Amino acid sequence: MLHTATEFNRRAFLLGTAQIVAAARLHAAAQKTRVGVVPSNHSGLTHPSSREDPLDYARVREMVWKALEYGKPRAGSLEAKIKRGSWVVVKPNIVSLRSRPAYSTGDVTDLRVTKAVIEYVARKSHAGRITLAEGGTYRNLVDPAKDNTYSQNGARVDLRDFDWGDQEFPGLGGSVSRMLREIAAEFPDKKFDYVDLSYDGVRDSSGALRRVEVPRAANGIGAFGARPDYFVTNTLLNCDFLIDVPVMKVAGQCGVTACMKNYVGTAPREAYSYPGMFSNFRLHDQHSVDNRIDPFIADLVAFHPPDFCVVDAIRGLQYHQHGGKEPDQMVRSNFVLAGEDPISMDATAAYMMGFNPWDLEYLHLGIKRGLGTMDFREIEHVGDEPDRLRQRWGKPREWYGRGNREWRVSGDAAADLATWSRHTSPTDTLNLTRAAGAPAAPGKTYGVAVRIQADGTRKAFLWVGALGHVQASLNGEQVMDEENTTKYRVGQFRTPVELRAGENVLVFRVQALGDSPQISAVMAGPRNDGDTVEGIRWSA
Repeated sequence: MLHTATEFNRRAFLLGTAQIVAAARLHAAAQKTRVGVVPSNHSGLTHPSSREDPLDYARVREMVWKALEYGKPRAGSLEAKIKRGSWVVVKPNIVSLRSRPAYSTGDVTDLRVTKAVIEYVARKSHAGRITLAEGGTYRNLVDPAKDNTYSQNGARVDLRDFDWGDQEFPGLGGSVSRMLREIAAEFPDKKFDYVDLSYDGVRDSSGALRRVEVPRAANGIGAFGARPDYFVTNTLLNCDFLIDVPVMKVAGQCGVTACMKNYVGTAPREAYSYPGMFSNFRLHDQHSVDNRIDPFIADLVAFHPPDFCVVDAIRGLQYHQHGGKEPDQMVRSNFVLAGEDPISMDATAAYMMGFNPWDLEYLHLGIKRGLGTMDFREIEHVGDEPDRLRQRWGKPREWYGRGNREWRVSGDAAADLATWSRHTSPTDTLNLTRAAGAPAAPGKTYGVAVRIQADGTRKAFLWVGALGHVQASLNGEQVMDEENTTKYRVGQFRTPVELRAGENVLVFRVQALGDSPQISAVMAGPRNDGDTVEGIRWSA
């Protein structure tokens, strides 16, 4: 159920490791990064309208162009950043077509936002070629496979010629092909085209699809995923300027779909789909870490970070990233975000959906690459303030915020806690055999501890994932006694707790019941919806 937020607490944005804060400050040392925030009722618009208004194209275009003005890059404007003759690629999120059973309004980028961006670039910049590029669940017309094909009026179609009519996107004028033809007729000095990224994979001299290593950042950071080489597209690698135009909605594992998550659509499905399917399941299977997709999201962005971002927050989906059965799944927000820093853009989008941005793992990974900042002290929101527009969206059922990574660990739970060694886990899950350097044996009990600094009394829910028998005590009082010998997952055991102001000590004793004892700890907020409690800091 959607709720309007009435309070704004920025403490969550100020938390993080010293490394993250230092990287964010270094990135923004010259000046704050700007994010344009323009709702349909913004006073700076020619014809402000209600945030419940279905909108027409003229209003959508003005919202987009105003957001582009407010969120201008350090170059001074979007058009100033685009060099003469550049190949500009506009990448929306159009993962499916309306005829797909799982499709629901709010599932894809509003094509009027995409059109407004293309029209702006055509009218105001010196770009030589402007390409709309996307890859979705629809096979193109020359693909001989018969699964995941779509027909309309008795003819097979793909994204180019699918007619959206005038109800889904009032004022669009039908199809992507028609939209591009109309803009091309107005700007004959520029080339306009469409690239289906699903079939655009990089190939070697023999014509076989070729993997490409994740490029290292200036600070030496390489791949985060389970393997460091990916199938990527020629368009992503070779274009001069990339404009990321996602829809704002929830996503199961990573929480929020916006600028960074939109890069999943840049992975060619010709390489990553299984026979009979046309989704990037192999991407998930090959590159996820501890069943999380955040690492490969950050890796895909590294191949060509966005040169600019425009987020469609006109309509989106809560609860699930695709259509479900909830009658209130579609959320109308009627605003647009624009800016050049994808981290700041995603942090703003997450906050405005009621998430704690600190919980988004891929933002932390992006910051490690130097892609931006999520510290609101380093972000200038121009137009409307995010807290005036914030809502609380329904979270995905499988969502959980970022867990603890800093631990004290011992292979002997009876040893004095002061002798336990420090260990940093790369993900939410701590593998005790590796961390303690002591092999597991049935009955062996490991000691695990963490400190939680709270800036006041906090009611919370302790979410624990465990493989083995786990006992947890908070400030000397036992709060949990659970056992699991089957499938492990983060947050499988939950109990209400209360943190006191200042330091809290959380101690686990984990008895091995098999070969690989594991544990994770998330301190969820009082809503118990997966977001972490505000105003806390973890330490070993």
